[in-house]
This record gives sequence, structure tokens and C-alpha cells, in this order.
Amino acid sequence: MATLAQEPQQQSCVSFKNILLATDFSDASENALRAAVAIARCHGSKIYLLHVILPESDYLIAELPRSRLRRKIQQDMKTLAGRSELQEIAHETVLRVGTVWSVLSAVIHEQNIDLVVLGTHGRGGIKKLVLGSVAEEVVRKASCPVITVGPDVDVPSSMVGELHSILFATDFHPASTKALAYALLLANEFQAKLILLHLMPPAASPGPGRIFYHEKAVNEWQAKVRTTIKERLEKLLPPGATLRSEPEYVVGFDFIADGVLKVAAERNADLIIMGATRTLSAKASSHVPRTVTHEVICHAKCPVLTVSA
Repeated sequence: MATLAQEPQQQSCVSFKNILLATDFSDASENALRAAVAIARCHGSKIYLLHVILPESDYLIAELPRSRLRRKIQQDMKTLAGRSELQEIAHETVLRVGTVWSVLSAVIHEQNIDLVVLGTHGRGGIKKLVLGSVAEEVVRKASCPVITVGPDVDVPSSMVGELHSILFATDFHPASTKALAYALLLANEFQAKLILLHLMPPAASPGPGRIFYHEKAVNEWQAKVRTTIKERLEKLLPPGATLRSEPEYVVGFDFIADGVLKVAAERNADLIIMGATRTLSAKASSHVPRTVTHEVICHAKCPVLTVSA
């Protein structure tokens, strides 16, 4: 089977040969572990269990001396590696000191990682590995797809290997175009229903000189826009693309994150796939409001797969 590290357009199936699970031993990481195990069982993958020991200046754990902290982390890693659900899965622990992204990016390169799995708490914080700007940076910079498992995800009943419905949300930018290739491959491999979604902000106007609150004018304009966007969504599928069932095309007017979550819930999506642009640095992302991608990740009822470009 070809790996996701190769050009997806040229492959007929998806294989997550090497999975990197970043953990901070929190409940969020526990949820991500279940997801990684489910994927590994389906694909015969090897899981790399990674914990990053942050530079001393980044720690706010005054109650634990540095040496005791490291011993505790080493014991936590040993306990994690000995978990019963991992015993029939190839796995390896990786413990390194550094900033989170520098370590993750190095391991991704060294171990030819095909997929990163992260958990998120859905709230801010600086002590945990998988929170806030850290998750944002990983999603935006990783050279391979990232599956993020939010706090509201029921992993046992909604995970890769049991995919029946995949929601692909696109803004037609390069990152989402790249993500489409994975949506098509996963829909084919798991014989899942593919839903292609594009949303426009509800404040969108019919145009200059039009009376925005004139109901008839707005309805006519929206109907025209829906038709145009639906045709654009249809053209995203490459010639000869074969799917188990006819794809569904959804065009809506809503706040983007809210709309994606709403459609995912209405269609019982098992996986949301989105593109993630690399426009924000980690430093910048920690000082701006959460992006659409991060809002979806934090509140989705199913895992979210992102592909950066």
C-alpha cells in the first residue's frame, strides 16, 4: 500500500504506516490514544508515542524539581507504553527536550511519519502539550496530515475504520484543494459517503445598489450563488473519479465554524476534512482569535483531519 507521504492523487488507497501520537498524559491525550490505536489496528501501523519536555524556562511547575519532574515523565511514558491496547501494535516511545514544534517536526522527518494524532481540550492554557497555539502550529506546519481529536469526540463509535460519512469543507484555497485528495482516497477506501461543503458568511450582500434586507432580492441572489458554487464544487472532482454513492454538494450561508459543525452533525459525519493554511506563526497565532480550523477542531463531535499547504 502506498503511504500518505507520497502524492495522494497518484494512489488508489491510503496507508498510515507510521503514526506519531503527541501526548501530555492528559484526558485529551487519552482520547487521542484511542484514536491512534483504532487507526493502527486498521492499517497495521507503528505508533511513536512522543512527549516533549519543555525548556526549563517554559515550566510553571514550582512544586517539582527538574530532576523529579523528568523521572516522573519517564515513569509516565513507561506506563503508557505498557498499556494493554498497545501490546499487539508496534510502538516506540520518544522522549525529548525542546520546544514542541521543533521536536515534532524533527520526529516527523526522522521516522517518515504519515499521520500525526493530537488531542485537544477545547480551551486555552500553557502547561499542556496539545492546547492553544501549540495545536494551531502543528496543524498549520506539519508536512503530513494531522488528525485532531476534540473533547466531544466518542472515539470508539466514530473513528477511521468505521467511516460511513466524510465531510470535506472547502474554501477553494490551495490547502483545501490538497485536502480533497485525501477526502477522495478515504471515501474510496472506506466506501464512505462524501459531502462537499462551502459556506459563505451570513452577512454576504447581493451586491452594490441592492437592498440587502429585501427578502425577495436576497433569496434570488442566494439561489444564484448556490447554483454557481455547487457547479464549482462539482468541478473539484477529477474526471473518472468513482465513489460508492453520489457525492452530496452543500452550499450554505453561515458563520464558517458554526456552519461546518452544524452540517457535520446533521449528516452524522464520522470525519471532517479541512485544509489549513500556513499563514500564522506560532507566536502570531497565540495573539489572535482562534481560527475557523481551530474552532472546528475544539467543538467537533468527530475527529478532524487537516492538511496544510
